[in-house]
This record gives sequence, structure tokens and C-alpha cells, in this order.
Amino acid sequence: MQQIGAWWRTTWIVANDGGHQQTGRRWLLIIAGIAVAGAVLAISGIWFLPGLMYSLRVSGGAQARAALQGGLLTASAALLAVSGALVALDETRRANAEVRRANANTHVRELYVRAIDQLGSKNDTVRLGGIYALERVANDSPADQRTVVEVLSAFIRMRSTDPALRRPPADDDPLPSLRPAADIRAAVQVLSRLPEQKDVPRCDLAGADLTGPASLSGLALPRARLAGAWLVGADLTDAQLEEADLTNAQLGRATLIGAQMERAVLSHAQMSEVDLTNAWLDNAILTRAQMDRAILTGAQLTQANLTDVQLGRATLIGAVLIEATLIDAALIRANFMGANLLRANLWGAALGRVNLRGARLNEANLAYTRLDGVDLTDAWLNGTDLTGARDLRQGQVDVAQGDERTRLPAGREKPASWTSNGGGS
Repeated sequence: MQQIGAWWRTTWIVANDGGHQQTGRRWLLIIAGIAVAGAVLAISGIWFLPGLMYSLRVSGGAQARAALQGGLLTASAALLAVSGALVALDETRRANAEVRRANANTHVRELYVRAIDQLGSKNDTVRLGGIYALERVANDSPADQRTVVEVLSAFIRMRSTDPALRRPPADDDPLPSLRPAADIRAAVQVLSRLPEQKDVPRCDLAGADLTGPASLSGLALPRARLAGAWLVGADLTDAQLEEADLTNAQLGRATLIGAQMERAVLSHAQMSEVDLTNAWLDNAILTRAQMDRAILTGAQLTQANLTDVQLGRATLIGAVLIEATLIDAALIRANFMGANLLRANLWGAALGRVNLRGARLNEANLAYTRLDGVDLTDAWLNGTDLTGARDLRQGQVDVAQGDERTRLPAGREKPASWTSNGGGS
């Protein structure tokens, strides 16, 4: 740790020196230039000033001229010496900066080599030290971040699929220990918080098995940067992913039961068959996410943005989508039984054969939606806008609950029960 601290201090000094070096050098050169100019003026004055100031006809004029010339000659020599000293000082400073930079690079290399050795240790604590040392290398040497990402990604892939990690239980221990591997979890956390760099991937976890002893359940990953990450089949039960960036992430068949994902960004994410039961996705962004056959039973999606989302055959029983945006969403055969879609915006969505039994759609916008085969039995449509909805049968309307504020497409009539005293709220 003392060596790591020394390396950090050296790196800090070099980094800060770099910011002041150019300014200091500029001032040195300016002062040296002034000194040279003064020396040139002094030398020129040797020839012109004595004749202008002292006449040879005056008593002592010759001695005064000689004294002035001597003084100017001494001044010019001193100024030239100052200029030379300043130039030498600048060269010395530059040389010292290069030495410090070289020393810092040496420390980086030494720390990297030591970290790689630690990753191969059989001791959990030593491996953790190697992981965090690599994080330090990536943060303080941006040029090495790609290498660090590749090393940590390879470590997670190999460690999570290591047969020794999933060794069958002994005869006298029928239940295997499922204590998550701390090193895998630490490596994922480090990858998720590294600074963003152009053309440097976030991670490469294709082929990793992040389940069982390699589970990421309960892992704290707030504001994680995992755009494009491969997390297929990963166990992220109860994970903390608030404000995480999972754009284009591969999350097919992943388990995110109870995960906290408020304000997370999942645009274009591949999430087929993902399990988000009781997950918290309030204000999350899921635009154009692929979520066919996803399970969102009891999920919280208040004010979530699901524009253009694919939720074919998904299960959203009892889900809360208050004021959610599902414009142009594909919801074919999805199950929204008992879901709360109060003031949700489903403009233009495809709801063919969707189950909306008992769903609360009060004041929701279903204008220009496709409603062929939709089950609206006991669905609440108070104040709902169904203007321009296609394929809506009168029989579907008759089994729903509404009021005088409900707007139906042309050709459909409000049941007699939809009066100011009828319907629900």
C-alpha cells in the first residue's frame, strides 16, 4: 500500500506539473528575451552614449567616457549571463519533468504487473487487491484503460465458468454454498464505474455465467455505466441499478426480481424473457427495448418511457404504469390483468388480444390504438380517450366500466350504465 500511495503521489505531481509547465516556461523565455534585448541595447550604447553625454573638450571627458563604456559592457555581460541561466533553468525543468513522467510510467507498469499476479492468486483478498489496483491504473493512465477492461472482462468470464467455483457438494454436505464470489462482484463494479472513453468498450462478458456462486444479486451498481454489456441470464435479483446506463445491454433471460432501477436507461436493450417481478422502474427509459415474454408482475413503472417497446406475450399482472408512455408500443397478447395504467399514454399502440381484465385505464390515452380481440372485462375506462381506436367491438365496450367522459371511436355506443352515477373511479 505504501508503494501504491507513493505512485499515486508521483502521478499527481506529474499531472499537476503538466498544467503549470507551459505557463512557467513561457514566463522564463519572456524574461530571458528581455535580458537579451537589454544586453543588445547596452552593447549599442557603448558606441553611442559616451559621445552624446561627454565631450572630449571638457576636462575629464575622456575618463567619463571610459567609465560609462565599462559600465555598459559589464551590464550587457550580466544580462547575457541572466539570459543563459534562465534558458538553462528551463532545460533543467523540462528534463526533470521527463524524469518524473518516466518514473510515473514505471510505477504504472510495476503496479499493473503486480495486479496481474494478484488476479491469479488463490487467496480472495489478494485477488480483490489486484482488481482495485487495476482500477487505479485505468483511472490514472487513460491509455491503459482498454487493457484493464479486457483483463477484468477475461477474469470475470474465466472465473464465473471455472468448474472449481461450481464444485459439486461433498457427500456430507448435500446443500452447496451459494455465497456469491466477492472477486467477480468487485470486478463488475469496477467495470461499471470506469470513466467513459471513446472507442473503449465498457466490458466483454459474452460467455460469462453470472448465476449461482457468480451471482450479482443485491449488488450495488447505482449510476453504473454498462451500456452494451452482456448480461444474458445474469442473476441481478434485488440489485441496485438506480440511474444505471444499460443502453443496448444484453439482458435476455436475466433475473432482476425486486431490482431497483429507478431512472435507469434501457433504450434498445435486449430483454426477452427477462424477469422483472416486483422491480422498481419508475421514470426509467425503455424506448425500443425488446421485452417479448418478459415478466413484470407487480413491477413499478410510474412515468416510465416505453415508447416503441416490444412487449409481445409479456406478463404485467398488477403492474403499476401510472402516467407511463407506451406510444406505438407493440403489446400483442400481453397480460395486463389488474394493471394500473392511470393517465398512461398508449397512442397508436398495438394491443391485439391483450388481456386488460380489471385493468385501470382511467384518463388514459388509447387514441388510434389497435384493439382487436382485447379483453376489456371489468376494465376501468373512466375519462379514457379511445378516439380513432381500430377493431374495437361493441361487445368489448359493453363488458368494460366507463363514464360520460369516456370517448369512443365512431360507431360505438356507451352502455346505459356509463352515467354520472355509474362506473368506477
